[in-house]
Amino acid sequence: MSDKKLETTVDRVYQGVYQAISKRSLRPGMKLGEAALAELFNVSRTSVRAALKQLEADGLVSSETNKGCWVSLPSDEEIRSLFETRRLIEIGIVTELCRRRDSAAMRDLRDHLLLEEAARREHDHERLIHLLGEFHIKLAMALHNPVLLDWFRKLISRASLYAAALDDERHDACRDDEHLRLIEFIEAGNQNAAIELTCFHLAAIETAILESAGKLKAGYHPLKHLIET
Repeated sequence: MSDKKLETTVDRVYQGVYQAISKRSLRPGMKLGEAALAELFNVSRTSVRAALKQLEADGLVSSETNKGCWVSLPSDEEIRSLFETRRLIEIGIVTELCRRRDSAAMRDLRDHLLLEEAARREHDHERLIHLLGEFHIKLAMALHNPVLLDWFRKLISRASLYAAALDDERHDACRDDEHLRLIEFIEAGNQNAAIELTCFHLAAIETAILESAGKLKAGYHPLKHLIET
């Protein structure tokens, strides 16, 4: 198999498992058998193993010798570390955006809010989660820094997956038009208000995910899905 084909099949398995987790078809603790995945995606077990290693490196899959792989339930420490990193980076992003006050970037963000609102009206949970994360990526995009953007996308992707897999679909952490208010602060060049709102916004999302994870852990067992109807 060529390297290009291997990369394609590995990515196909990775994206398939990722999407299944985000849609809650795969829940924390569910086993990920190499043979079953290879048959499902019509790929070699080599490709499956490579995809599972990537998923494990991204904190989405856990493994243990002689026990195989399963969908991870992120620890509280992992969730807190993720959001601490986001806060440090996003404070820098909004600070610089307030300094630049790029009107074209702000118009693009306002257009994005219309997509968020449409997803809310249609009760499209999966799309809304994606759009809420994409808003923060667009903030980073406005700085035109490809190194920052590439790294930040991975951070937002993991946070969005945790939200999709663990939250209760109410999205209380994104209430009160916080994205709109952040845009308004940036447009006004109000760094202090933008930083304060960013910290408050991310803390609320972190708390919601931690609470949902805690509820899941209360009755958690890696094989619980086998007896659920």
